[in-house]
Amino acid sequence: MNYLIDPQGHWWRWPSATLAERLGHTDPDFDLAAYAARNLGYVWLVIEDEVTLMQFRAGMVSQAIVNSLKPYLRKAVLSKPVALVFYATGWLEEVFVEPNGLLARLDELAPLREPRMRDQFIAHAHQPSEWLYHAHHHLSSLFELWRFEGGTYSDPVQRYLSSSGLIERTVFVEPRNNELFVNATGGGFTIYDNFQMQKVAGRRVSDQPDRAYGAWVENSYRTCLESGRPALDDVDAIIEEPDHDPRRRRYQRMILPWRQTDGSRMLTGSSLVNMQLAIPLSFDSKPQS
Repeated sequence: MNYLIDPQGHWWRWPSATLAERLGHTDPDFDLAAYAARNLGYVWLVIEDEVTLMQFRAGMVSQAIVNSLKPYLRKAVLSKPVALVFYATGWLEEVFVEPNGLLARLDELAPLREPRMRDQFIAHAHQPSEWLYHAHHHLSSLFELWRFEGGTYSDPVQRYLSSSGLIERTVFVEPRNNELFVNATGGGFTIYDNFQMQKVAGRRVSDQPDRAYGAWVENSYRTCLESGRPALDDVDAIIEEPDHDPRRRRYQRMILPWRQTDGSRMLTGSSLVNMQLAIPLSFDSKPQS
């Protein structure tokens, strides 16, 4: 018997088509339960005849999960061993046969800060006064056009994106019902091996193979939407795709808030790859407002 326990502490019988759809992978060609346990803050509970297995990533287990698990584990460990299989700079396994040690260890591992050499996603924000000096000329020209048009997405803006080639490296994002959805995206993104970014059109910004990266990107767009201010960042990201080695991407990104001619709001995110970017690792992964 298998369960996935989400960060809110809800238990899902696994496999579950409903949960798979919520995770954005209705027909995955990889182990979705293991991926959710390692990357998304879920706990994968496998109940076998002779042992109960719990798989998770140390430091990513919410208090809601801990609270929902403790009553079950307190009884389960009395009848058969419970093995904690967790990731903390590598996969480790610990087996318990009595409740006190098991529950104390869970309390210790749930908030554990895994040592890192650097954050996985690093962004260095530039101030608008610096953009003419630090931005790629295609991006700085787009910013000047945004100011000239008063933030209205007009025909000249569309023509500039097409003539400059930025259209191939631009994502169009629309807010709907407090969510951010990709309306369209260019074909020049090569972030993943087996996933074309055009497939994101019509889905949430966060619906990407690397869910952590998708959530981080979505947060950057949301910060721009809520502040109403444009953003220019140098980004250094380590992106993980299931069944593929992590890859490093360095690029300069400009996010602009727009009003469309019908009055609705929209965001564009235009980025250009620059493998020569050198961002101090002291910068963290939080978008700067």
